Amino acid sequence: MISDRAYLWLFPPGQAEPVVCGVVAWNGAEYVFRYGKSYLARPGAIPLSIPGRPLGELTGEPYVLDHELSGAVRDAAPDAWGRRIIQRDIAKTLDPTGEAHHRLEGELGEIDYLLGAGADRIGALDATDRPDAYAPRAKPIRPLADALEAAERMERGQELDDDLDAALNHGTSIGGARPKVLFRRGKSYLVAKFSSSRDTLNMIAAEHGAMRLATKAGLNVADTRVLEVSGKDVLLVRRFDRDTQAAGHPTRRHMLSAMTLLALDEYAVRTGEASYLELADVLRQYATDFERDGRELFRRMVFNILIGNTDDHARNHACFWDGKALDLTPGYDICPQPRLGYSADLAMVVGHQGRAATLNNALSQAERFGLSEHEAAECVEAMKQIVEAHWKELFSAAGMEAGDIEYLAKATILSPSIFD
Repeated sequence: MISDRAYLWLFPPGQAEPVVCGVVAWNGAEYVFRYGKSYLARPGAIPLSIPGRPLGELTGEPYVLDHELSGAVRDAAPDAWGRRIIQRDIAKTLDPTGEAHHRLEGELGEIDYLLGAGADRIGALDATDRPDAYAPRAKPIRPLADALEAAERMERGQELDDDLDAALNHGTSIGGARPKVLFRRGKSYLVAKFSSSRDTLNMIAAEHGAMRLATKAGLNVADTRVLEVSGKDVLLVRRFDRDTQAAGHPTRRHMLSAMTLLALDEYAVRTGEASYLELADVLRQYATDFERDGRELFRRMVFNILIGNTDDHARNHACFWDGKALDLTPGYDICPQPRLGYSADLAMVVGHQGRAATLNNALSQAERFGLSEHEAAECVEAMKQIVEAHWKELFSAAGMEAGDIEYLAKATILSPSIFD
């Protein structure tokens, strides 16, 4: 561990400038967080999470966090891809020869990753190593073509020059395992996702097609489009955590992942302990409009079953939090996942049959989402018809070749197993 503390800054709802809200530190045995006295005295201060969760109450007492900086603090830290980049960045700083890189993964602590992420991270939190002035680490903007080349070289284990290093650093603050960077185009804040050398089909076209299909099915999802960069397709996803409509500087929206809302850690998320049903219960208690968000969550769950998106884990669901109420964010990271077996499980519990990806399982506890049995059945049938009628057309328009479409038709989308 290089750093033993970080100061957390929050951009309050509707405000363009951040305020320091607390400190997270390693005390020799565990991570702890304490709200700052100045923040507690601030009019309109909001808890960083919902009641009953870490950081969910404004108190002068410290919160004990687990080894992963649980809750809202963990949501502000990078995931797999960002952590890989930070390891390279710190290793290069400590040892320009590169020999230290392979030793760092086990030596860096969670605060190192929290501080290493960029200031433009998702949501309304940021972290710095000082409490008296907000001084985010500036990162030079590089062309997308450089970021694409850097991501490809990094996957192959090749060396990067300084320019490519800088281009890749815009991916340190975002989650997920796939190569990506954050960037701006005019007033738009975007995520650029690249293909991976491990892809077995065109995942850029698959995700873009799935997001277009989700919109066709009536879901609220992020806007996407495909851009050709250096002869390769790049998926652009419009960020919804930045509000550029207000005059002056854009404002940020604080977000909580379903992992945080369900009080889970990464291990629990990856082993299937997260539940759509329990997330619906949280929404029933705290949502601004449960009738809207409960139904939307049910429809997203059903859509994931229909298209075979088994990567619907609890970090791929989130809500805006303004200190009083939750609102589901637009859907994101919705993409069919190639598979060989007949049946599949979603990443989160669906109904009476656990995580089984079947429509009957989705219908088994529809009342938890605020739907009657009849309403849920009508919803499932309508979405099934839309997927049947439009998925091949939309995936083809997204750039997917006929062979990949045929593969998804046989193994993933509208799999016979979902009707069991």
